[in-house]
Amino acid sequence: MKTILLITLMISSLVINAQEYSFAKDFVTGKVTLNDLSELNGELKWTPSHDSDLKFRKTKDDKVTKYNPNEIIGFTVDKMSFVSLKNLIVYSDNYALIGQTTKIKESFAQVVSKGKFNIYLITLAGYNPISRAPEDYLNFIFQDATNEKNNLIAYPYLIRMKEKKYEKAKADLYILFKDYPEVIEKIKSFNKENSFLELIEMISKI
Repeated sequence: MKTILLITLMISSLVINAQEYSFAKDFVTGKVTLNDLSELNGELKWTPSHDSDLKFRKTKDDKVTKYNPNEIIGFTVDKMSFVSLKNLIVYSDNYALIGQTTKIKESFAQVVSKGKFNIYLITLAGYNPISRAPEDYLNFIFQDATNEKNNLIAYPYLIRMKEKKYEKAKADLYILFKDYPEVIEKIKSFNKENSFLELIEMISKI
C-alpha cells in the first residue's frame, strides 16, 4: 500500500498543475492494456481530464492512434497506472455552484491504492463562473473490490464550496464503509480544512 507521504506527493503534483506531467506535454514511454488483455508498448500522451483521449504510437515515426476509456482497460506511464472507469456520478462545477452532481459515461482515472477498497483519482475539466475561468475539479473514487456490483463512489477534493455541501457528499461514504466504524468516525470528523489524505491512508490499510 502507498504511504501517506507518497500519496501526498502524488496529489500535490496533480493539484499544483496537471499539465506539468511529462505525458501531458509530450509523448513518453508507456504501455496500453487493451480490452482483450493484450498489451501495446510504445509512446503515450494524455492530458489529465475526464474528456481527454489517450494518444498512442509505437515509435515517433508511426501513426498516432487515439483510445477512449471504452476502448482500453488502462495504461501505465512514469510509474503511474490509469484505468478506465464507467458510469460515474462526480462532483464538479455544477455541484460547487448549485449542488447538483454530474454524470460521466466514462473516464480515465489514476490508481491511488488497490486492495479490499480500490481508490482512484479523477480530474474533471470545468468552469468557475465566479472567476470566469477554466478550473479542474478533483474527485477521489472509492470502490468495494469484493462487491459484485462494484459501485463507484466519488468524493470531492479541494473544491471551493460551502462546508454543508461537503457534508452532503459524505452520505454515500457512510454506506460504503458501514462495516468499519473507525472509518465512519474519521469521515464524520473530516472537514475541508483537514487532510483528507489521512483518511485515504486508513482505507488503503483495510
